Amino acid sequence: MNLRKSLISFMINNAFYLWVILLFGIVTAFFDLRVAAFELIIFLGLAVFYIVTLVFRKREVMRYLSKLTTTIDSAHKDSLFNFPLPVVILSENGTITWYNEFFASLADIDFAKSDAFDKKINTIIPDFDFDSLYKDGDSSVSYYFKLGEKYYHVFGNITHIEDSDESCIVLYWDDRSDDELLKIKYEEEKFISAVMVIDNYDDIIQDTPSADRPMLIATFDEALTSLAAEVNGILKKLEKDRYFFYFDNKALRHFIDTKFEFLKDFRDIRIGNKFPLTLSIGIGCDGGSMAQNDAFSYVALDMALGRGGDQVVIKDKEKYSFFGGKSKEVEKRTRVKARIVSYALKELIEDAENVIIMGHRNADVDVMGSALGLFRACTALGKEVKLLMQSYNQSVKNLIDLLDDEYDDFIINEAYASEILTKKTLIIVADTHMKSLLEAPQLLECTSRIVVIDHHRRSADFIDNAVLTYHEPYASSASELITEMLQYMDSSIMLKRIEADALYAGIYLDTKNFSFKTGVRTFEAAAYLKKLGIDTVYIKKLFQVDMNTVAKKWRIIENAHFYKNNIVFAACEKSAEDMQTIVAQAADELLNVKGVTCSFVICQLGADVTISARSFGEINVQVILEKLSGGGHMTMAGAYIKNASVADVESQLKNLIDEYLKNK
Repeated sequence: MNLRKSLISFMINNAFYLWVILLFGIVTAFFDLRVAAFELIIFLGLAVFYIVTLVFRKREVMRYLSKLTTTIDSAHKDSLFNFPLPVVILSENGTITWYNEFFASLADIDFAKSDAFDKKINTIIPDFDFDSLYKDGDSSVSYYFKLGEKYYHVFGNITHIEDSDESCIVLYWDDRSDDELLKIKYEEEKFISAVMVIDNYDDIIQDTPSADRPMLIATFDEALTSLAAEVNGILKKLEKDRYFFYFDNKALRHFIDTKFEFLKDFRDIRIGNKFPLTLSIGIGCDGGSMAQNDAFSYVALDMALGRGGDQVVIKDKEKYSFFGGKSKEVEKRTRVKARIVSYALKELIEDAENVIIMGHRNADVDVMGSALGLFRACTALGKEVKLLMQSYNQSVKNLIDLLDDEYDDFIINEAYASEILTKKTLIIVADTHMKSLLEAPQLLECTSRIVVIDHHRRSADFIDNAVLTYHEPYASSASELITEMLQYMDSSIMLKRIEADALYAGIYLDTKNFSFKTGVRTFEAAAYLKKLGIDTVYIKKLFQVDMNTVAKKWRIIENAHFYKNNIVFAACEKSAEDMQTIVAQAADELLNVKGVTCSFVICQLGADVTISARSFGEINVQVILEKLSGGGHMTMAGAYIKNASVADVESQLKNLIDEYLKNK
């Protein structure tokens, strides 16, 4: 059979010259049989020779291949034993079935005793994550692992065992410590840019005796210089109260780990100064270049100042990080700034085709007061003005009921706002700077003419494309800011009684009857409005509620309980109309309880949860609630969490409070 196959193969594929001899033999047979017989004998002899040679050659090839396979197998086995990298073979359940001497040295086991066989690799190397090696549809393994001070790239293959359903994993351990240490060094030496400002420099220097001023300034500069020297940084004084500070990423991690404790050290400097010197620091990192880090640092500084100062804000490509901010804001607005902003706002109004005012959802009296003040300014300048307001509380409703015919078409919805909105429309955002809290944030994408007027501590969700931003966290309310601007904008602007009442009501509300966040400018604004004939008793009546509302508020208070550090919690599971106002009032009322320094009231509103928080300043409720996407002030803040329950939110809130108190 093999002979026939060989013959066929020979005849078909190889001996063309033999075919020629056979052909000549056949032709010769017609002329001379003896010569033809001789040619046939030659043909058969050559054919037999070829077949024998072919069989012999095939046998030699098979013998060579067998020898080669044996050699390769031996070489493979020898390579595993003498492989220059640590090698370990694991069963599919993580049991060690074989390892070389290098792996024994790596795992600190005795190779001669072979005492690691049949043991789980996790018992030999406890932190090794064996389960992560198996990935769906992937037979290769790639895993980075730190063992002691060494960094390894663990790689290999998952191999199925012949005649078995089981598999094994061959792992090679490549020491990448040099590469990883180089990466670590690179990360540690990344350039970090910072800008530092002394928040209240002029006021403190002015209040410090002249004999102590040079020593105070020298001590502060020396403290900053020492700080820079400790981290091998570079400090440059740009102005009397402004510094450039450059350092590396290793120093930044040190500052973060210590929660920027040097801020407190600077506050403790006392050389004749009645008030502490506080620092606001903006830090830029992880930018594509040193120039971008520098730009990030200025953005971060604006954020720090907008949040009240005495804190550090870190800005990278993706997010903001906040540290400090536990001291009260110090009023440092100037009339010059108010006058400049009022002139700029006047020009923007005059250049606009029309004006749309927008506040936060569930508008309060501060939004309404600000809107009515801006209404008078726009009307006096000959511009059509509308207020986009779709949700508001009872106090706002009480105020709306008092408006006369002049304001009939003043309040509009989102649909109507979209119809009248053009590229030349001016949108004025009042009493918020957060996109997520706006009635219709998408409208901001339809025009480049945007003005923001707000007094809340700045958050990361701020409107960053405004042509004019008047953001003063030192002010009591947006109504206060607008009242002040109206005095500089135009002499033809004369507030009507209802407008003055609304502005005063906005100040009254946000200061809790002039108890919180009241500065000199707050009382000056109130005095100006008083000159216009406001009735404080009449305004107080705006905030009156019915007995049913009072009962709801006291039911919430009745269920209040202390948590820790004089913090009190109250919760309301049932939803009701105008509960947000009731929740805020309950939080205010709880501060009247002896021993309470901070209050949190949580209420279920349908599928969502609202929080109102109040404090005397010992605890910064704004810092806590911004972790829940809320915001506000140090002493007053709120948050609105969608698709949540009271129990879950209370648990989250308590964890955040614990974290805050731990880091305080």
